[in-house]
Amino acid sequence: MTGLIIGGPTASGKSGAAVRLAERLGNAEIISADAFQVYRGLDIGTAKAPPAERKKIPHHLIDILDPEEIYTAGLFARHTEKLVEDIRSRGNIPVIVGGTGLYIKSVTEGIFDCPEIEPGVRELLQGRMKSEGLSVLYGELKNLDPEYASRISPNDPVRIVRALEVCTGLGVPFTEAHRIYRKAPAHKYYVMVLSPDRGVLYGDINRRTEAMWRSGWPEETAALLEKGVPEDCPAFRAIGYGEAVSYVKNGGDQLEVINEIAKQTRHFAKRQFTWFRGMRGVRFYGDADSLLKDAEKFCLSGGEG
Repeated sequence: MTGLIIGGPTASGKSGAAVRLAERLGNAEIISADAFQVYRGLDIGTAKAPPAERKKIPHHLIDILDPEEIYTAGLFARHTEKLVEDIRSRGNIPVIVGGTGLYIKSVTEGIFDCPEIEPGVRELLQGRMKSEGLSVLYGELKNLDPEYASRISPNDPVRIVRALEVCTGLGVPFTEAHRIYRKAPAHKYYVMVLSPDRGVLYGDINRRTEAMWRSGWPEETAALLEKGVPEDCPAFRAIGYGEAVSYVKNGGDQLEVINEIAKQTRHFAKRQFTWFRGMRGVRFYGDADSLLKDAEKFCLSGGEG
């Protein structure tokens, strides 16, 4: 059986569509393909499904990490491979849902599966990043692997440290290591993407952002900071949390903060559109009803759509 993936930009309604599909099927389980819903405590800003909904329909890969931990596309692919097999062993249908294109690509096109690298290498690099600055590490990456360095932001500590970790641990450029240690996908997937009208989507993003802020986003962020979660933790790279942290610490005009987060979210949605348009074998749907009709048909056919 081919697996099912429902993707789409943020606020497009893909999560709601997946829940409706699961309710119709009666034996579906949802696997979240969201880079930040994995973190405990980041509920409002990542738009997690309410606990009651998750209790009614099994959801996976939500609330599995502390905010300080790092999650990658490779880990997602490995976890998802096991979950798909486990869900199918119970006679249920796995439905992968999310907007993190790199995660979806990791299960449809394969992952980078290199040998384990001595933990001390990453610790050394992270220590150097704090003492020497990220720009120094990025400069080293440009020398070691100019191809990869040109594809990432010089302000992306996670990717820079990871690339240098591989370069140092394996003795080859990160780009070359990806060619050597690529692992083919474990399953085949039928990828359906919600692609609503952009004007409508952007309006929904604006309204949703304000609703999320008013429902307690600043308070949620303050609670995390009070627990000792550092401002530079991986989880706070999620859209809006940087602004929420700044607001909690320094105050400011709430409307300006809301507008800034909405703007960043719209830009993110635009990048998601571009990403999904660049994927192979993807089927696009302008509305949730048409997607649901085909998704239900696909699942009931035993994955032979």
